[in-house]
Amino acid sequence: MADTNQKSGLAIAALVLGIISVAFAALTFIGIICGILAIIFGALSLHSKSRGKAIAGVITGSVGVLLSLILVLIVFIALPSLQGSQRDSSRKSDISTISSEVTTFTANNRGVLPTAADLTTSDLSTVTTITDMGDPSDTRAVYKAGQDCDGVAADRAYSVSIELESGEIYCQNS
Repeated sequence: MADTNQKSGLAIAALVLGIISVAFAALTFIGIICGILAIIFGALSLHSKSRGKAIAGVITGSVGVLLSLILVLIVFIALPSLQGSQRDSSRKSDISTISSEVTTFTANNRGVLPTAADLTTSDLSTVTTITDMGDPSDTRAVYKAGQDCDGVAADRAYSVSIELESGEIYCQNS
């Protein structure tokens, strides 16, 4: 009889742990550990009077483990994408800052466009600036005086561009 009571206790523990694993699936380690324990306890108590509770514990434990693993997978897939999007937003902000500096320089110098050297010696030391494109980790802006983003030449035209994570070129011009 003690063995039957022990198996009934395991069935109840399996059910409780299964419910906890589903409820705390977002806290992945708790969800996975409680779910695995629920499956084990439920399997050990399948041949008891509390068979229904044991089966419910196995099912809820399995669901909790599955939900936790799906959440982990989503995070590992989504996080790099979100980080790339954040870097792209930062690059676009840098381009806006450089474009604003070009406009300010032009206004302060009777319509004369700055050279790349004028920009690198301005207050833009915190902004990645000027030259090569290609390697996404090499995030430097390209400033072209006398030419807009479409390549049309004009005396007061300029463009500032940078390569985004997707390989797309983001460009702002006068």
